[in-house]
Amino acid sequence: MRRTHGTKHYRHPVAGDLHFAYESFQPPGDPDQTLCVYNVEPGSATAQALRLLSSWTAADTSAAGT
Repeated sequence: MRRTHGTKHYRHPVAGDLHFAYESFQPPGDPDQTLCVYNVEPGSATAQALRLLSSWTAADTSAAGT
C-alpha cells in the first residue's frame, strides 16, 4: 500500500531540524506521475528556518551597476 500523507523530518546543516506535513496525489489517468505537497505550520521553527534559507537566494535588488 502506498502512503498518501504523513510527516517528514529533515536535518539541514545550517537551518537544523525541519518538520513537514505532506500529501501525495496521482493525476487521474497517469499512474506514473506523483505530485507531492509539503506544508509547514505557520509561525513554527521550520517556517522561520525556511524563511531564513529563502532569503539567501532572494534576488539582489540593490542598484549595483547603475
